[in-house]
Amino acid sequence: MAPKGGEQENVLQAVLIADSFNERFQPLTHSRPRCLLPLVNVPLIEYTLECLAISGVQEVFIVCKAKSEEIKKYIGSSRWHNSTQPRVRIVVSQELQSIGDALREVDAKGLIHSDFILVNGDTVANVDLTRALEAHRERREKTDRNAIITMVLKNASIDHRSRARGEESIFIIDSNTQECIHWEASPPYPSKPKIALDVERIGKRTEFSVHSDLIDCQIDICSVDVPPLFTENFDWQDLRADFLKGILESELLGKTVYCHLLDAEYATRVVTPRMYDAVSKDVLSRWVYPIVPENNMLAGGTYKYSRPSIYKEQDVKLDISTNIHERTAIGRSTTFGANTLVRNSVIGANCTIGANVTIENAYIWDNTVVGDGCRLERCIVGYDVTLGEGCRVEMGGIVEGKVVIEAGTVIEADKRVFGDEDNGIAYLEEDEEDDEDVARNIRLGWIGAPTSHDPAADDIDLSYNSDDSDSDSDDDVEETGDWKSEAHATLSRAFTESHSIDIAALELNTLKMAMNISFADLRSVVVPAILSQVDSKQMPGSAKKVLGRWGRLVNKFSFSGEDQAECLEIIEDFVAENPAYIPHTSNLLHIFYELEVLSEDAVLAWWGTLAKKDGLRGRVRDSAKAFVTWLQEAEEEESEEEESESEEEE
Repeated sequence: MAPKGGEQENVLQAVLIADSFNERFQPLTHSRPRCLLPLVNVPLIEYTLECLAISGVQEVFIVCKAKSEEIKKYIGSSRWHNSTQPRVRIVVSQELQSIGDALREVDAKGLIHSDFILVNGDTVANVDLTRALEAHRERREKTDRNAIITMVLKNASIDHRSRARGEESIFIIDSNTQECIHWEASPPYPSKPKIALDVERIGKRTEFSVHSDLIDCQIDICSVDVPPLFTENFDWQDLRADFLKGILESELLGKTVYCHLLDAEYATRVVTPRMYDAVSKDVLSRWVYPIVPENNMLAGGTYKYSRPSIYKEQDVKLDISTNIHERTAIGRSTTFGANTLVRNSVIGANCTIGANVTIENAYIWDNTVVGDGCRLERCIVGYDVTLGEGCRVEMGGIVEGKVVIEAGTVIEADKRVFGDEDNGIAYLEEDEEDDEDVARNIRLGWIGAPTSHDPAADDIDLSYNSDDSDSDSDDDVEETGDWKSEAHATLSRAFTESHSIDIAALELNTLKMAMNISFADLRSVVVPAILSQVDSKQMPGSAKKVLGRWGRLVNKFSFSGEDQAECLEIIEDFVAENPAYIPHTSNLLHIFYELEVLSEDAVLAWWGTLAKKDGLRGRVRDSAKAFVTWLQEAEEEESEEEESESEEEE
């Protein structure tokens, strides 16, 4: 037990729940806990511990039940072994069945002595929690001694890929104090077009906001009173459905809950295979910077970065005809055969990939062999798997490690395969749920599941419950509305009334804050809207006039190379969907380049991602070639001039 006393109270502690208490990743978690599954070839728990270290945590208690020996072994051989900042301790109990049980165990052992951070072992975040912690402490000291927990939530658009489908929530937050006054689960099935809110919870509040667009990172700043409350309420199992609702709905407890909203930072949990896919792509796309592969979180890592978002370790051997495309990471000593294509994928160390293989949006772990002619799409293949020639693993497929798949085998969509005692294959039967809605929500978490939300969820009707039948039911409630429609209306006014760039940007930024949307959301509307003003029949004059007038508006919402890459993808999509613009692709790109909306590096990186193929995308590439060639030749001339100047100086 940690020593008590004034000195111990100043130690910032964290409780990391290593168990997931569900089977979303079976059969991959049959031999290892979820927190040790590799994400971009780094165990998930590394991302969580890195976030805690960034936040200045000095002592971490990893609470676990399942596979505790594997966790002990991993920590014992990792950079966290004998670490002093933070000091990592493992707490094992074979009685745990829920997060509630874990916190009761923490309370029974008397481990916590002051405010602490509560996280899960599958958290991926680049956020420094210092500000959230300071706000929590200041609130308790100055304005609300009953504040028991501050939830860290992230602003994100409804369709943000880092949102866990099937596990959505609705938060009602006091706009002035950030106090959470209501929470409820809001999965797509069954849909909830209405929220019932007790008017007594509103009290004297003058303004509050209803959010269905927040990512619940389940990173919580907790007071020392939280573990004892779980001990007192032995039936509390879930952190939100039991603890949070219990606090919000109990007048006897007299405790309050607050929210700390993130905007620019990245934070989410890898709670489903679909989230595994989404977060892997976010890491590869550098959204979690500075947590990127080439920073080599594991000892001995040798990743190096190259455009466009390709990461390779030492001793990777490629055939001259191997095609490695964007957002791909490859572990050390992996080899590739001829005419193999890899895109949007992660391949572990010591893998052997044959010839004529196609790997797209797939995840292959260490020591796996993929035979000639195989095709893998949106799937996960575990450690030490052997896929015979011509095998296919279709969308949503999961193959557990140490199994040999015979040549020509097709692992059908959403099938989960593992090895039996005779090293054959067996299929994991889908869990039968009594509730069909629960089963449908679970399926939304599979790789390849639809990413768009239920449109009905956009329109939430807020009703009020009160014991007083004469209570006022005409309270004004600010509706969320359709942000895209509002953005288009704002742009339409700007175009029609010839607003200045600054005024148009101000109005759109005001919309961003009011609707809790992101700069990426604005780019997705602004770029096509501007291009739509260009008359394809009056080129190039119309492009020069329209983009010269409005093109710099894009700069107001684009700040990095990644933002420019996204703009290029939006331009590509627009042109491909409007074929009349295809012959003018080079002209459009050249004007954006002159306006400094696009950089040379961004354009060349984007060019490298365009596949040489037939169809509209191939025509876009062909049309863009003239501008790209001009850029490349200009770069070569500049290089030659610099060499010449250097020789003259010598």
